[in-house]
Amino acid sequence: MSNKTTTQLNSCTPKTCSCTDLWSISQKFCLQRLSSPTDNNTYSYIKNKKVRARRITGTYARLYLEIERDGTRKIGDPSKKGRFYWMALGAFASKTVACTLEHWTLNRISKNVNWAVSAEDWFGQGNFWLFQDIAGWHHYYSCYGSAVFFKCINDRNTNNLVPQMKTAINQAPWAAKSLPKINNLKSNSFLIKGFEYVKVFENSSNGIKKKNAQYDNLLQTAYHEQKMILQPLIYEDKKHQVEIKAMKLAGPLAPHVQLVFSSSCSIPQVLATGMTPQRPKKVDDPDYVDEYVSRPDSNIVLYNYDSRMKWIKNAALKFHQLMQDEKVYMHDELTTMAGWYNKADS
Repeated sequence: MSNKTTTQLNSCTPKTCSCTDLWSISQKFCLQRLSSPTDNNTYSYIKNKKVRARRITGTYARLYLEIERDGTRKIGDPSKKGRFYWMALGAFASKTVACTLEHWTLNRISKNVNWAVSAEDWFGQGNFWLFQDIAGWHHYYSCYGSAVFFKCINDRNTNNLVPQMKTAINQAPWAAKSLPKINNLKSNSFLIKGFEYVKVFENSSNGIKKKNAQYDNLLQTAYHEQKMILQPLIYEDKKHQVEIKAMKLAGPLAPHVQLVFSSSCSIPQVLATGMTPQRPKKVDDPDYVDEYVSRPDSNIVLYNYDSRMKWIKNAALKFHQLMQDEKVYMHDELTTMAGWYNKADS
């Protein structure tokens, strides 16, 4: 990936450059975050899918925490922390992808089991292209603000990027078969509504209204990423549906389908004192484990959008509750994950 446009793009402002030029800057950020410099003018994509997932996790956490930078430029606004609410949930979700890719099944038997080989590939594909989509929207909003974002929201289209960025994204992993399925990263009604709630959060001084805006942002962005990105990209593929069924039949051999609200792959352990990070808990409390993990119903059909969204809505509600009741703990976990944004390839 060439870095020739860096000087020109970095000199852009909303007054001097077009919406398309500015979208090229945001796409450049997304592509470079999953790349490593090879010399002064070029980058190569991170090859290890597990490392990519950790970098994605770190970037989502940094955007939520308002500590992100683009090169030497700080683009976050700590006074508005909490506006990019989905990014916090997205960090835990991408960490789950990393944990799945690191699962012993995919690392030890993948050479001999077809579903394991393919699952590693489409987990990586979905995570990579969801990041190219959703991180770009948040980078743009963070850099240029609400007015410019909504003015330019319908101008995002990978076919209209500046030539160097168009070439770079078309050379990205799985690009040829992915971009047509996700409409070349164009906007849609779910995405627009999600960011309208970001604006509500920013403009309100009412605590309850801000929390409601966060939750609404969470759901609208979830509809966007599940229905407009992951459903056409991954779940509508008949081959993937067969493999998802095979994973379910594999039982304990397959990675668990669950979302753990922790920076680790395992459920947070009760401390020796019987305390969670913010409030007392009995060591033998049967509700403890369920407080930090979201699991789908046993009859979930993962590739079915409606069935999957039933679980995701429940996970979003649990996440939202934890962000209110155990905010210090959740922010500590997000801060830990934020440190993974530049994890070295391996």
